[in-house]
Amino acid sequence: MKDQTVITRTRDHMTKLAQSLRRRAGRMKRGAKRGALSLGFNRVERIISKTMAYLSVPCVVGHERIFLKYLRRDFHSLGFVTTDHDGLMAVHGKRPHSAIICVHVDRHGLVSLGEGVYEYAAQLVREMKYGEANPASQIEIQNIARRFIGENMLAYDADSGVILGQGTIAAYETAEASGNALFTVPAIDVPLPPGIPVAYARTARVETEYFKGQLDNAISLAVMHALFTRGFEGTCLFTTEEEIGKSWVHIARYLDERKIETQNLIILDTSPYVDTEPVKEGYVIFRQRDRSAIFNPYMARAFTDRAKALGFPCHYKDAYLTAMGKKPDELGSTELGKLVLHSGGRWSGASVQIPTLLYHTSNETTSKLAIKNYYRFLKSILIEEPIDFGTVKA
Repeated sequence: MKDQTVITRTRDHMTKLAQSLRRRAGRMKRGAKRGALSLGFNRVERIISKTMAYLSVPCVVGHERIFLKYLRRDFHSLGFVTTDHDGLMAVHGKRPHSAIICVHVDRHGLVSLGEGVYEYAAQLVREMKYGEANPASQIEIQNIARRFIGENMLAYDADSGVILGQGTIAAYETAEASGNALFTVPAIDVPLPPGIPVAYARTARVETEYFKGQLDNAISLAVMHALFTRGFEGTCLFTTEEEIGKSWVHIARYLDERKIETQNLIILDTSPYVDTEPVKEGYVIFRQRDRSAIFNPYMARAFTDRAKALGFPCHYKDAYLTAMGKKPDELGSTELGKLVLHSGGRWSGASVQIPTLLYHTSNETTSKLAIKNYYRFLKSILIEEPIDFGTVKA
């Protein structure tokens, strides 16, 4: 009887001990989860801080030189090799052909025409450099113009970055000959000669769980900086002139000159929405196609499979638009689509995008959760458990 009592007490003790250990393990697991989330959001804060630093350097489309110099110094300080090419700068890791990512650096702004008149940079640069007439409709011109009215602007020297003047855009009119939007900035107190770029002056800011500013595409640059610091060993092409639809030209030239053949390029960008759900819920955005071409379907499928395995909400932007009644020629135009189209499919890949609201304004908005999921997804496929699409052939 005594032995049975001892056995019973021992069993009860072991049961209580096991329960105690399970509770402790549960607390540790919850603590680890909180720690992991904290680490994730600490990384988000660093990405936001880096985005703000990048946005402090102007980079109007067609006048990106000073910002590329800034990026070169930034990545050199991390110990990475950078190379300059027509229309882009490449940053190379230890295994440069393991993956090639493309991120555009240019942003929208204005350019001085002289005598206090300024034109939308994307229109002027496309016409002056490529001889292409402005294809925008009057409605598009009005939408573009409304983005700038009341904005504080900074005129800067494209080579040195020195601020030459600042002021607030007061009004716009449509030029009769070209149909382009012309702006007046009366508060700029220094007469500016033609060709001087004028950038948004508003700085990015955090408002509760949202991040606002001229995010396209500085936020992807900041994410790439974070990925390189965390072990990404491939190559990133920082491209210019995406906002005038010409960055694909620079990518094609780079790949062709180096005899690189690949169907596995990864293009990072922002993705505009009116619906707030993708931003609020932190969707990771993919595309199967745009209006120009169909992308690599195997990559798109592998990306969605990985996102779902990680528990991230995601969808295909083209399927989302189609469900809204959009036709194929209304699916938007992207850097990758132009590259696939104009190369006859010689090069292809897939896109990964972060959802935003108020696209192409100084108030473009995303959420901390969207930044976190965007970064963690890319870290997963590029560093932690790289998806093997085969190495780039060079």
